[in-house]
Amino acid sequence: MKKIILVVVVLLISLFTFLYVQFRGEMSVARQRVLEESVVLSTEYGEIEYAVEGEGPAALLIHGAGGGYDQGMLIGKKALGDGYKFVSVSRFGYLRSPFIEESTVENQAAIYAALLDHLEIDQVVILGASAGGPSALQFAHDYPNRSSVLVLLSSVSMFMGDEIPMSTKVINTIQKSDFSFWLVLKMFRSQFAEMVGIPQHLYEELSPEDQQYADNILDFMHPMSPRSPGNIYEAEIRPLTGEAMGTISVPTIIVHAKDDFLVTYNHAEFLDKHINNSVLVSFESGGHALIAETEVINERIKDFITTNQ
Repeated sequence: MKKIILVVVVLLISLFTFLYVQFRGEMSVARQRVLEESVVLSTEYGEIEYAVEGEGPAALLIHGAGGGYDQGMLIGKKALGDGYKFVSVSRFGYLRSPFIEESTVENQAAIYAALLDHLEIDQVVILGASAGGPSALQFAHDYPNRSSVLVLLSSVSMFMGDEIPMSTKVINTIQKSDFSFWLVLKMFRSQFAEMVGIPQHLYEELSPEDQQYADNILDFMHPMSPRSPGNIYEAEIRPLTGEAMGTISVPTIIVHAKDDFLVTYNHAEFLDKHINNSVLVSFESGGHALIAETEVINERIKDFITTNQ
């Protein structure tokens, strides 16, 4: 019996060592990736990390929970297509954008404006994905002359601190550790994908290109620890009130799936009810990530931007 126990212990130690070495290697690559592709700007409202790619009309890309400028760039390119100068940012508490005492959506919008001043960009298409919605809305509200079109993808529109789903609480716990998050993605990738809005049955029906996009959404969450401060704060964010949304004059397209359980469909209905110049594009299914609908979404957004510019 002692020999069996010893063999089991040795095997477990060997397995852990193998996994940890693999983890360290992949995290090194991920950390190098996020450091090499962005820069940090200091403003009077705080520091902001950002990356710029492409040529054409400017598009400000604002990521969701668990993201950063890299996630924003990934989602923005997929939703908008080619032909833009993409300016993707990391919100307060994500990667190299530090979390500060006054990490409000008002200050976040002010930092966006300061960044655009620095880049000498007068006006942008704004894209807010998921938890990036509140600061995208705030920017459109506070800087209407700098906003040509507002695109909201599966976006948060109401305070979520009172309605945090259990799945989100589980995700937040896993994401507190780089190793635990990495290990869960290795061992239970499809289950975790389901939890963040990529249902397995939809994934299996995707084209190879869209499957790669889905994989990148998950992999671009590495490393998680420098994203954790912002991730934890998401439940405290206070979006604009419905009354304030009613003063937004920027043409707005709202895209949401009715089966989204992370940011439920009533968030889209709330936006459409209060923003006067808005169009709601809804899908019966697709989950939070809406990956199966990316081609349709891209066309609808293109048409909307063309019509409203």
